Amino acid sequence: MLKILMPSLNKLVNKEYQSLKTNETEAIIASQLNGLKSSDTPVLLQVSGIPGAGKSVYCETHLRQNYLYLSFDKIMTSMQGYQQDLLQFGPEIAFKNYEMKARVIGYEVLNRAISNRFNIMLEHSGTNDAHLELFKNIKQKGYQTAVNFIMCDTNLAIKRAEKRKQEINRHVPEALIRERAQNFNFYIKAYEQLGSETKLFDGTNNFAVLKKI
Repeated sequence: MLKILMPSLNKLVNKEYQSLKTNETEAIIASQLNGLKSSDTPVLLQVSGIPGAGKSVYCETHLRQNYLYLSFDKIMTSMQGYQQDLLQFGPEIAFKNYEMKARVIGYEVLNRAISNRFNIMLEHSGTNDAHLELFKNIKQKGYQTAVNFIMCDTNLAIKRAEKRKQEINRHVPEALIRERAQNFNFYIKAYEQLGSETKLFDGTNNFAVLKKI
């Protein structure tokens, strides 16, 4: 189903889920979906922002009942191989080896969640055409859509990411942060034009609401 909703998905992942399916990946997916119930009026809420903006903190402090909270970073750090590489080779190599695998697993989680009409809180930058396709096409499946943008200065986000690396040993390349930041304002307008409920939050001030669109 997800390939129909996101025709450009192959630009985000380099392999099919079946090619890396294991007992571990199935257990990760099952744990993500466990206990969720289908909704007659399901919602896809995407929490967007550049790495270091505060998306994870926002999501963890604003969790919604009966919503899947989908974080690709959390999937990555839950993988045994990632943790082994982290200890043996360090955060940069661990990220390089497992970021894509976690991405593939994450989209499989999303696929199954949509198939079951689960409410979804998706932590993702959303700064790509495939996610715009998703937000446009998922309405055909009866989903309501919303995007909460966590706003943060790029240089501050880079400093936060470096601090996080020192504190919890999780790496995000600076180039990735700058790449996501470059087109961020364009995507805010694009989601608005798709008719999604759009809100902007201050990632430096307790997530105060900056704007509702």
